[in-house]
Amino acid sequence: MGQQDQSDELSTPDSEKKMTRAEHAADIESKRTVLGLYDSSFNDKHISKYVLGLILYVVIFVVFVPYLMLRNNVSDEIFMAYVPNVDMLATVLGYEGGPFSNIWRYLYNPSNLTLFGFFSTTLMNYFALLGATFMVAWQTHKHKSWKRGWSAAFIFLLCTYLLPGNPIVILQNRVGDYLKGSWNIGSNESLLRYALVVGFGLILSVCIILIESALIKSTRHHIEHGIHLAHNAVKYHFKL
Repeated sequence: MGQQDQSDELSTPDSEKKMTRAEHAADIESKRTVLGLYDSSFNDKHISKYVLGLILYVVIFVVFVPYLMLRNNVSDEIFMAYVPNVDMLATVLGYEGGPFSNIWRYLYNPSNLTLFGFFSTTLMNYFALLGATFMVAWQTHKHKSWKRGWSAAFIFLLCTYLLPGNPIVILQNRVGDYLKGSWNIGSNESLLRYALVVGFGLILSVCIILIESALIKSTRHHIEHGIHLAHNAVKYHFKL
């Protein structure tokens, strides 16, 4: 490969030719799908562990936590901010694969190269979409107004799908590197480092959810008014 910069090469076994990042990207693009690739670290013998991790996450964060929120009459805005963000929490918990021998390694990793990881990531996105559509339907039914129900979606869809995911991953990795470098919390204390990094990620997620709920509460009326004006304009111009 000549004098290629080492930072521009992907490590492979000595028996294989090294591939630059550009060549790797072109290889993926030519296949048009990650399902044609394979993650050599994936072991079919561990599939039951990954399935258990997926089930635990769904039971706790997709079912039990929303149930507790409803039972304790949490405000609508916080509930609407939480439910579509179950994928964000999966991102946080998936740091370094999770505890207990990487039980959440494939829980929510859009860049994974395995069929199980693709299924799990798709399922998390599906739950988030179901949560978003449920929020619109629930609020529409509760307030007897589709404008009221739709107005909150302008905030929680933006915050859920366009903003938090990648920044959270970047910040978690930086915190993890800091703990390794400055506090010597390395591989021998992997569970401690995982707890600290995930704790940081969960605090960040709670802050995002609270900010999102505050945005919904403060802007919802204005968005609803804008929808009303747009609806009247459409009815006038198109004689609906």
